[in-house]
Amino acid sequence: MGQNEIRFDPGSLPDRIRDFVKGARAYDCSFSEAAVTLRIEGETVMYLKMNGRGALERECGMTRFLHSRKLGPAVIAYCSDENRDYLLTEAVAGENGISPGHLAHPEKLAAAFGEHLRLLHRLPAEGCPYPGRMAEMLDKAAASGRIGQAAAQLERMRERLADDTVIHGDYCLPNIVMERYAFRGFIDVGDGGVGDRHYDLHWGLWTLRYNLKTDRYADTFLDAYGKEDVDPERLAMCAALADLQAD
Repeated sequence: MGQNEIRFDPGSLPDRIRDFVKGARAYDCSFSEAAVTLRIEGETVMYLKMNGRGALERECGMTRFLHSRKLGPAVIAYCSDENRDYLLTEAVAGENGISPGHLAHPEKLAAAFGEHLRLLHRLPAEGCPYPGRMAEMLDKAAASGRIGQAAAQLERMRERLADDTVIHGDYCLPNIVMERYAFRGFIDVGDGGVGDRHYDLHWGLWTLRYNLKTDRYADTFLDAYGKEDVDPERLAMCAALADLQAD
């Protein structure tokens, strides 16, 4: 690593976290303004995420769930103080989907990205700790006061969108770890739960367009996932719902 090493005081952390990171080096790899994410390099490599109190509870629960299915990293420790949540996880060997090596071959990347999403969506929903994600998102959208003329559309979404599939919730290229396109783990699953597969498909198409600067690989992604299971109406609904969820 080396590029973003920061001065790091483990003494400022809760005891439950401090014992794991004493003597380690820390590198800032945050993607979000709200959450701080540090790569911790000591006897092992770990990731420490810090956010507002209660903000990481779902991510902890979903990470544990996916780890139990061999699809995500182990949670080493999770705790809170008066102001913050702290989530410490093991590192997944490999590189995320926006590493230069993966971006260098966009056709292979889009195909692998679709195949790995299908792997997630084949999981039985039983035992997932966060059911009803679409209902939760729709309720949030309805309460936001931003609906206006979209109220009828929201009701149509309630009729058509299903809570029947384990979803990532933020299925973007930075949130999957691969090794030469072979799957290694899903990360940053704090928006996950049981929802509609098309929500992940929307974000998969979005991230390919955003990171590859073209729509050229959309069909590659959908073909690898299984285009026969893609409903264009539900996909469009999930795109609209994602817009309603935006801050």
